Amino acid sequence: MDGSGCFRSILCPVDFSEHSIEALRFAIGLAGRDQARLTVLTINEPLLVEAASAKCGATYLARESERELRNLVLALTPGTADWAPVPHCVVRAGKPHTEILACATEEKADLIVMGTHGLGGYRRMFFGSVTERVLQHSPILVLAVPLLAPHVVVFADRSPVFHVGHVLVPIDFGPATDYHIGVAQRVAKSFGASLLLVHVLRELRGPGGLRLAFQGRERERAEEARERLFQLASTRCGADVEVCVVSGKPADEIAEIASRHAVGLIVMGLSGGGGSESRPGSVAYRILTMSSVPVLALPPAQKEETEHSERTALRTHAV
Repeated sequence: MDGSGCFRSILCPVDFSEHSIEALRFAIGLAGRDQARLTVLTINEPLLVEAASAKCGATYLARESERELRNLVLALTPGTADWAPVPHCVVRAGKPHTEILACATEEKADLIVMGTHGLGGYRRMFFGSVTERVLQHSPILVLAVPLLAPHVVVFADRSPVFHVGHVLVPIDFGPATDYHIGVAQRVAKSFGASLLLVHVLRELRGPGGLRLAFQGRERERAEEARERLFQLASTRCGADVEVCVVSGKPADEIAEIASRHAVGLIVMGLSGGGGSESRPGSVAYRILTMSSVPVLALPPAQKEETEHSERTALRTHAV
């Protein structure tokens, strides 16, 4: 991603399932909008390659898979759309997540766009295996796209049109907060969308006799979190931003807020999840199973970015 929030090289793995086709539509739209290089990848299992080679020749399966990819892109793109990218189609064999990450490196991709679920059988299932492994190991941004209704991206003759509305950013006030907000700002600007900063408080539980004390402390914690969000909004985000503080399970609350606020994209790191105490990555994975909103997952910030965020947080706290 460059300074304007646009992408230069996008990789989209496809297994021809509905989810991967929806992800490909998103990738085509982004590549067309940003005039980015689009690489469309499919991965065949080695045993299938071996069987096809024995019967039809060594290159048969690769040629057929590439032809399928090109036909799929043509079928998704309006013929009158001059903005549509000419895809670079790649066919590989091996373990899907390994080949995806290797291809992303070779193509110098700055974004991987992929579906949250896929096919079983010889076209391996993405979510729970491939998507999760890519999220765990990718050094670049990963956009996980579920089946959407209505579509976030619409292909018009002049350009793709994105209906994002709000970009939701879960905030856990950790050292990577500035990094997450910075990426979310650039992405929101590129879509003409507003930011929604959300913090989820862990619910306090205990004996019934302490319920009133818990309620009082809950209000104090919510107000403290709200003040911190407003401070972040005023110092880091500018004018077009809203804040929200709720209590509960982070993934459940974030998915619910996304549905209520017409959120078109969730931007979050895998090093935390918008809650007071959450296992790294667990919130993002659970949101992907619950929500119909695309999730842009951010890899851990570089060391220098994290140290800068920590210094900034310390100065702010001292003031």
